[in-house]
Amino acid sequence: MSKPVGFCDCGTGLGFEMTAGSGANREIRCACGRLHDVALLAAGWSAVAQLTPERSVPVAGFSRELRAAPDAERFWFSFPLRGDVALPVHILFSAAARTAEVKGADLKVHRVDGAGSATDARRQWVAWWQSTHRPHRSRGSSPLVPRRVGRLPVLLLHKRPAPAAIR
Repeated sequence: MSKPVGFCDCGTGLGFEMTAGSGANREIRCACGRLHDVALLAAGWSAVAQLTPERSVPVAGFSRELRAAPDAERFWFSFPLRGDVALPVHILFSAAARTAEVKGADLKVHRVDGAGSATDARRQWVAWWQSTHRPHRSRGSSPLVPRRVGRLPVLLLHKRPAPAAIR
């Protein structure tokens, strides 16, 4: 293998002999089953996202048609849906239908038609998400997450003096 473009969580170096796709983005499938989205950046090829296979996904929200597809593949990846906290986002992909459905947290499923691969569906979903969920520029943070404004004032409770003993 030539110089690896990244490493899988299983420890395997990712190289182009396991790649699919062309252009500025490629998909590398590791022997462990994970898919890696590899992009041509200014510094060269680099792994930018990892899709982890899963046996099943929550059935709520995904179409019956895609769940029943014999070639349906299921993956998840981490993505900061709200603020800086990365949450799992699920992908259900069918290569024969060139269709994927992407769902994160309690959000509705977003359908991606014309997807060439699961990593292509992830890229299209990320582009859609970022174009429709831009943070307010004036606030400097996501509109879904309150800004941090520092510590709240703490009330200091003073002990009341005990009442004087009755004589």
